[in-house]
Amino acid sequence: MNFKIRQKEMDTQKWFDSILAGEDRCGSYDFCLRCRKEEKYPCARAESRWANGYIRVARVTRLK
Repeated sequence: MNFKIRQKEMDTQKWFDSILAGEDRCGSYDFCLRCRKEEKYPCARAESRWANGYIRVARVTRLK
């Protein structure tokens, strides 16, 4: 997947959705739960994580 191209497509769609809604739609899509805004192409990467079932796994260790 080319994140740069997909991000441009998503930005265009978000723009039109925002105009129709009368408010900024950033953060309102299902895949936004996986968003990391500091990344390059955040929407495209979040959508990819959402579609592929990306799960963040944490490991807990006991302090000695």
